[in-house]
Amino acid sequence: MERFFVQATSVNQVRKALDRAPGGAQVIGRFNRQVIECGHTMSAQSLSRHWPILLSRFEKAGIVVVDRPQPFPDGSADAFDPTGS
Repeated sequence: MERFFVQATSVNQVRKALDRAPGGAQVIGRFNRQVIECGHTMSAQSLSRHWPILLSRFEKAGIVVVDRPQPFPDGSADAFDPTGS
């Protein structure tokens, strides 16, 4: 299963955006506080055809596709900074 990451306020928001979407995209779960991990089982040809549709659905829902977050040097994957700096 190929994976991609989105930044959204809730997992349910992403599930609603992917509801009945073509290509078998689905939510896997939270990667960290801000990023949600999703997956798909599309071939390269299907991905090139369906990806613009998924991006349109995400844009309408206020969801942004992001690169895979890099872990911090201490090994944690959470990018939350409680100090706000």
